[in-house]
Amino acid sequence: MRHLAELDELLHNVLLARDVVSSLYKVCELASLSTGARNTMIAHYSESKGYMTLRAGIGADWRPEMLGERINVGVDVEEGISAYVAATGESFVSGDVTNEPRYRLLIEGSRSELASPIFDRYNRVRGVLNLESPDLNHFSEDQIRWAELLAQVASIALEIEDSELREDALLKVGTALDVAQTEEELLKSVEEVTDAVMRVTAYSIFLWDDQEQAFVLRDTVGKSALSRDARYKPGEGCTGWVCQHGEPILLDDPQTDPRWKGKHLEIAAESIHSYICVPIKSGGRILGAMRAIRKKGKNPYIDVRFTERELRLLSAIAEQLGTGLEKIRSLKKLITSERMAAWGELSARSSHMIGNRVFAIAGDANELKYMLNEEPFPKEKALELLDHMQDSIRKLESILQDYRDFVTATKLHFATNNLATVVREAATSVLPEGGPIKAVFEELDELPEFRFDTQKVERAVSELVENATHYMSSGVVTTRVGLSTEDDLAAANIKPRGLKYAKIEVEDQGPGVPSEFKQKIFDAYYSSRAKGMGLGLSIVKGIVDAHEGYIFENGVAGQGAKFVILLPMRANGGES
Repeated sequence: MRHLAELDELLHNVLLARDVVSSLYKVCELASLSTGARNTMIAHYSESKGYMTLRAGIGADWRPEMLGERINVGVDVEEGISAYVAATGESFVSGDVTNEPRYRLLIEGSRSELASPIFDRYNRVRGVLNLESPDLNHFSEDQIRWAELLAQVASIALEIEDSELREDALLKVGTALDVAQTEEELLKSVEEVTDAVMRVTAYSIFLWDDQEQAFVLRDTVGKSALSRDARYKPGEGCTGWVCQHGEPILLDDPQTDPRWKGKHLEIAAESIHSYICVPIKSGGRILGAMRAIRKKGKNPYIDVRFTERELRLLSAIAEQLGTGLEKIRSLKKLITSERMAAWGELSARSSHMIGNRVFAIAGDANELKYMLNEEPFPKEKALELLDHMQDSIRKLESILQDYRDFVTATKLHFATNNLATVVREAATSVLPEGGPIKAVFEELDELPEFRFDTQKVERAVSELVENATHYMSSGVVTTRVGLSTEDDLAAANIKPRGLKYAKIEVEDQGPGVPSEFKQKIFDAYYSSRAKGMGLGLSIVKGIVDAHEGYIFENGVAGQGAKFVILLPMRANGGES
């Protein structure tokens, strides 16, 4: 067989090439050389589009604008020879296309046409190698075998491309493990990767919820009609079975499986053609499951079922997702433990401060008791004692309120609301009208409604505005609401992963915060204010942390303080 040296070189180049298109062009070149074809083209099937497009071509009559030309898959006469080959999976030769009813004119002057199918490793047709000649009866049996052999080489190139896409997908998920600081950011990264490489109709993620004692829906993508209340008990349906046993399943026509319940579906059960569900695990514990579905295709000649390779890919993504979730949750546990330690210190300090107040009240009460026996009764002195007792009681109430606020800061009740409306009310209600300090509100961007704890956000904003008044005798406190910018994300050390953040700014005209104190000001008891126990900014940080947001001071010392809060704009959420 001639051209074996060229074939050996082609295989070597295909295996080493990082660009699949250049490999496909080299296949076309050898196909033309070995068969004498005037024009050679490769069409590749796209699962997302549902038809083939021309990805490479050479020849005397080939034009670059032909790239992207749509070619359907089917056996109808008007579809063309390549469409017929893709549908049947068999090579087709015509010695005179002018007498061939299946011929579809693409290049003027063609008389002979040879088309061979390109299969993937699962023996599914994924493209067609097409050769044309201006000569009648041009293609011999040997040339047909050459075309079929080179179609296999094109298959290798396309397989390499798919492998590289999968490697890139796993690399992106791995990168997300390093940069994602919240579960939402991690799920968003996984969503983007899965959607890009799996080509699914829809996919969903269910994670275990201790409060619900069920695996609840956390994310769904694609043409999904799932209710946000979707949840599975262990062992319930295919999803619950995977969550209970920690083993993946791949089903074609899943309704025939005895584990199938059809309880919560992204699309109608009769439309589901293929179904994958894989466990999300970490350290031997099952955290939940990822599942993906493909809808039955409109074209009966195209096999859209999931493959074992796609099952392994989704399992690998789920494995990395489990690792990332465990990492983020471990960090949250560390933050919680640090907060518990602060609670211990708070209890000791508040006990001491309460004890002092109670001792003072008891002393005043004893002195008042003795006064009751004095003649004449010292009314003025008694009123002074009562004022002193009331002052001590107010301080007690302040201490107890600080304690309650600190303890409950991280207990959230999510509801969908308009952030600008909530912040405006909180910011302007703190300062009395006509006072020396003015409240100004600015809405930088019109934000969509999203879920957050309204009362806790009000508390945080009110605390920041009130905090500003302790360092100002007059001036303006400006509160702003808008979308976060790249500079905001950089200042908070957030890697942009697609999750959007709303921004709240509270800026005053006080002395500002020296750079060496910018981090310390959020610590419990670190305060230069005389009021309460110095928990105000620590309470604010607890509220923001519980929202999985960020807070930092971004003002210039000597020019006023500027506190910035970034809150993730979640469309869904729940109590924590």
